[in-house]
Parts: sequence; structure tokens; C-alpha cells
Amino acid sequence: MFAEALYTAGTGALFGAALTASGVYLPSVIIDQFRLTDFHMFHVFAVGMGSSAATMVALEQLGIINRPVRSNTSLGRFSAYDGNILGGVMVGVGMALSGACPGTIPVQLAQGISSAKATALGALVGGGTYARISHIIKNTPQQQNPEAVPSKRTISDVSQIPEPLVYILIGAAITGVLSLTNAKAGSAAVSPVTGGLLIGLAQTASLLLTGGPLGVSAVYERLSQYILGAFKYKRIRKPTWPHKSIIFALGIVAGSTALMRQGSLADLAREMCRYHLCKHSSEAS
Repeated sequence: MFAEALYTAGTGALFGAALTASGVYLPSVIIDQFRLTDFHMFHVFAVGMGSSAATMVALEQLGIINRPVRSNTSLGRFSAYDGNILGGVMVGVGMALSGACPGTIPVQLAQGISSAKATALGALVGGGTYARISHIIKNTPQQQNPEAVPSKRTISDVSQIPEPLVYILIGAAITGVLSLTNAKAGSAAVSPVTGGLLIGLAQTASLLLTGGPLGVSAVYERLSQYILGAFKYKRIRKPTWPHKSIIFALGIVAGSTALMRQGSLADLAREMCRYHLCKHSSEAS
């Protein structure tokens, strides 16, 4: 148990350091991505996605891991992927409005971003709301379309496209996006490609040490369950303590904090935060 917690915290620290070094935790970087004026964030996560996918396939081919495939999330309403579709839309809207995502909130808290506390509070309220109403928004098994029942299928399984071709197409798409879009310089300690590779490195560590991929989104639902449970709210299932997602989030905070305590990066962080504040102050005026 201790070793598992240590590995989880360690991979969280690597992920937090990667997000910090790449600069994608800054609200201005996230908002500019949604405005399509700066593709820095997209470059980082495109390379991170590609390197992570390549790592998973390589480790599976070498017999080191069984590739973790998540099942689709179905609400049983209009599609086998309706939960994924609606959830993706809600996350996108939230990111565009707040300049944060589930993974960057712990980093923003560690770096003292002024909006981070309000964003974290909103994420907790959202997690608690979902915990309270999830049984309402999901259809019962009797009401569900049999085709909407969650199942662990890959893109290749669904599309009937051979898996090697799927990865070739993904690689070509990533290369095309990197070639046709621009990422502004000076907003991070490392280049977008290096930042993406660092995220891929954190993904590799997570797969080898914990047996699963990176993920922090569940921490907000779990923390809200503890809070509601403390107030004796009986309809909330209280998870065991401490939940893996909480340990991972604490690791993110620790990794981000440790990295930015280095002199040169600390100076860079102040400049980036100053740039963020000045930019949005000028836009507001």
C-alpha cells in the first residue's frame, strides 16, 4: 500500500513538473488556445498524446503491460458515447471560461494563480453536484439501448480500421497540426514539443509504476464526497481514504512547487504571471 501511494505521488510529481515546465497551466495560454490565437497548448498535448500512445503500444508489444482501455461512458440517452460527448462539451466550455482544466488546477494552486482558488471551488461544487444527481441523469439498465452498454473498445474496434493504420493516421494528423499552426515563443521554460515529450515521460512512469494512465479528474468528485460525508449526507457513497486521485493531485502540487523553486524557472514563472496579468488587464481596459 505504501509503495503504491509512493508511486502514485511520484508520477503525479512528474506530471506536475511537466505541466509547469511546458507552461500550459497558465490561464492566458489556455484561453488563447480556445481563441485560436496561440496553439501552444494544442502542440504540447498533441505531442503528449502521440508519445503516450506510442509508449502504450510499445510496452504492450514487449509484454510489459496490458494496455489500459477505458470503457465508454453512456448515460443511456441518445448514444453509446453520450456521456463522453456531453462531458467533453462541458469541460471545453469550462476551460474557455476559467482558463483551467482538471489537470492544471493543482498546478495553478501551487503557483499562486489568482483565479485558482475560485476555479478549484467550482470544480468541487461540480463534482459534488454530479455525485448527488448521477443516479438521476443516468437511465436504468432496463431503459438503456443494449448498444449503449459500456464496453472497452478501441478506435480500431469501432471503426474497423487496422490498428497500425490508426496510429499512422494519428501521427500524420499530429504532424500536420504542428506544421500548419503556430505556438508563440516565450511563454514556457521548454518548447511545446519538449513539454509534450515530458508529459509522455510522465505517462510512461505511470504505466510502469502504477499500471494505469495519468488522470486527476476524479479527485474533485472524491473530495466532494468526503466533504458531503462529513456533513452526514446519506445519499453520497463515501470512498475509502485516501483515494488514489487525491494522492496523485498532491503529487502534482509537490512536483510543480519543487520545479519552480529552482532559481531560473522561478524568475521565468514571475515573468509569465506578469505577462498573464498585464495582458488580461489591457484586454479588460
